[in-house]
Amino acid sequence: MADESDAAQQADELCALQAIYGEEAVRVLEVGPGAAAYAFSVPDAGSQPRLEVRAHLPATYPSQHPPIVELQCGLLPPDVLAGLAAELEGMFVPGEVALWNWLEHLRERWADLAPQQQAAAGDSSEAAAGSGGDADAALAAELQAAELLGNEAGEGGGRQAAQQRQQREGDAELEAALAEVVDTVVHGEPFTEKRSTFQAHLAPASSMQHVEALMELLLQNNKIRAATHNIMAFRIEQAERGTFLQDYDDDGETAAGGRLLHLLQMVDARNVCVVVSRWYGGILLGPARFTHINNAAREVLDACGYIAGKESSGKGSSSSSSKGKKR
Repeated sequence: MADESDAAQQADELCALQAIYGEEAVRVLEVGPGAAAYAFSVPDAGSQPRLEVRAHLPATYPSQHPPIVELQCGLLPPDVLAGLAAELEGMFVPGEVALWNWLEHLRERWADLAPQQQAAAGDSSEAAAGSGGDADAALAAELQAAELLGNEAGEGGGRQAAQQRQQREGDAELEAALAEVVDTVVHGEPFTEKRSTFQAHLAPASSMQHVEALMELLLQNNKIRAATHNIMAFRIEQAERGTFLQDYDDDGETAAGGRLLHLLQMVDARNVCVVVSRWYGGILLGPARFTHINNAAREVLDACGYIAGKESSGKGSSSSSSKGKKR
């Protein structure tokens, strides 16, 4: 027998999902007591391949029974889809709405499940497993700024690097920014929590070209490119206007970019771009992942003097290029 509050909780959950992901991302197939059904795409509707999720809500959800979930992906075998559905059902706690947790779990698992990403996931397995200091040290060694340019043609990245160079031809401003940024990139110490590895990267930025250059340099490295998420935020002072040019990119980790930008604002970090890479290890961290992302960023910001009130001002590239860089 359905609890009287089930319908109300279902309605509230729908509103919450639409607020988090956007109304266009939550496709309502049916609505009504005992007949509600929603559809989602993981990681999003524009991705190929993608996982299609249909959730049918029984009248006794969430008080007694979980949603009935259907998973479809032509490139994943039926046993994998069935196992994934069983994982979701096992996460259900009677009395608690489940769809947000389920979708976040699927989004985090997608990096491991997507067929076209399995090879890249193999390259980053040492960092994602994160069970020993040797793996962290090996990852850090590969993330030196000098290597990011020097290895463009290595590790299977030659074709992509050549395409990137062709795209940059004639863009003198970006070429100049790349030359400036490569000597100032700082990589924080990688650390692991429940098999997820986090590492922050930082570079001074006084223009959008510097932000674009940092992202291009980082993504030339196979391990960084294979990270589950590369969350970015930047804050550039525009003294003549008394304002800041600032923005962020969640890179699939919903709300993480906004929290990272909020950290930059709280510590009054200026003229800097920060990227935090996360290699998902298969264990959900819940809201704690946001703490780890911000802690990784705070540590490298502090090491480079970008936190207001610290001894080093960090407002220029000379101070930040000499601290915290992995050698």
